[in-house]
Amino acid sequence: MVLIFAVTTLVWLLLSALVFAIGVVLFYSDNKLTAAESMISAVVLVLLATPLVLQIRTLAARKRECRSNVLELAEDSIKVKLNGVYRAAKGLPDIAETRIAWCDVMEITKEQHKFVYPSLIPFRYPLDVYTIVTEDREIPFTQECVSGAKRVAREVAERLGQNI
Repeated sequence: MVLIFAVTTLVWLLLSALVFAIGVVLFYSDNKLTAAESMISAVVLVLLATPLVLQIRTLAARKRECRSNVLELAEDSIKVKLNGVYRAAKGLPDIAETRIAWCDVMEITKEQHKFVYPSLIPFRYPLDVYTIVTEDREIPFTQECVSGAKRVAREVAERLGQNI
């Protein structure tokens, strides 16, 4: 989650610089550009700013999704609610809000999967997928869908007396 905040801040700073440059090109009286050069420069700056705006929207949606997902450990159970578009894009199932008693949890596993980031030039990246296993279902989660997933997985493993 910290990385998402850092990237969002950086993208906002870049976007602010581009908006400032548009203002200088269009409204600064001593810029020595003709009207056509000013318009062309403004169009180029707007084209540069558009992907930044789209990235800010994507990062904001990821933050909202991450905040809406719940994986809380209580004394007697684990409260789980996991859903969202980015989770579904990885092929992970939606989990309606539920509580799982500790006595029903059999184990927790960790596997590294490679996911494809869909972009202009798609690329693969590794991501640890933790899975809480019960008798009747498996509940996978990652660092991208739950803040502090690694810490939660370690706490579950510790509670079950296993290493992860």
